[in-house]
Amino acid sequence: MIARDVEASAVADLALSPPRAALATFDDDEILVLPVSVTLEEPADPATSPRIVRVPEDGPELTDRDVVVIADDGPQWFRLRSLTVRGTAKALGQCTYRVMPKRIVAWDYGSLREVPTPPGSSTPRPASFSVSDEKDAQPLRSPSLEAAIRSSRVMILASRSRQGTSFAVPLWFVAYRGRIYSTTSASSWTVRNVVASPQVALLLGGEGGDNASRLLVRGYARAVRGAPSPAVLARIAWFYYLQPRFAAVELSHMRLWLPRLRYYGQSRAAYIVITPQTATECRAP
Repeated sequence: MIARDVEASAVADLALSPPRAALATFDDDEILVLPVSVTLEEPADPATSPRIVRVPEDGPELTDRDVVVIADDGPQWFRLRSLTVRGTAKALGQCTYRVMPKRIVAWDYGSLREVPTPPGSSTPRPASFSVSDEKDAQPLRSPSLEAAIRSSRVMILASRSRQGTSFAVPLWFVAYRGRIYSTTSASSWTVRNVVASPQVALLLGGEGGDNASRLLVRGYARAVRGAPSPAVLARIAWFYYLQPRFAAVELSHMRLWLPRLRYYGQSRAAYIVITPQTATECRAP
């Protein structure tokens, strides 16, 4: 099988100096994602050190809540990396929490490689979901949302499971006719969560350490089997592959083109359609 997962130590720089960090949690029957600042309690151990997380001043009370802290970097496909820490928030002071990692997941698309298939493992069965792009609620029309979409390449998408567990992941996206589209695997946790609970939240802005305002977008999502329309695929191709700065990265990773095709072939294709309902500006602490 082709794997993108790596040891946390392989992306230690995302722990020591995260270009962008966010926190996802479940609050008052609502999925939430916030920009945060993160430092390590023990910098000498960036993989498993407790995270000291500061949230915006108007953020919710997180004491004893299960949270997901995510750091990510890289808009180009082969440079997209992520380090996710799941744990319970313990208050340290005003707007500051200590999160002891219970589970850590790291991945780096630039490290695609073949690994032995674990004994007894099998490809997870895709969840049952939509097969057509049916109509839904009208999307929000907002100048701030349109501006954030134009300037962003990777969103942090937060969803929740049927059991109420929060989940967050950085994803490519494009906007088309007011909605936000993102391709993924039919067996991904994002698809499974959207099928269970369509309410999602996403965070735009802050890529590459940009300190400008972030935009918190709430809305509803649905999963659709297969590939999106040719119009959406054309936008994806232009935004992420054909522009000169992205094409240069593609050409420098030619040796990984075949593993990428095999990686995609390991699961069925799907995509997420997000209908934005609200957009709120916020700043990282």
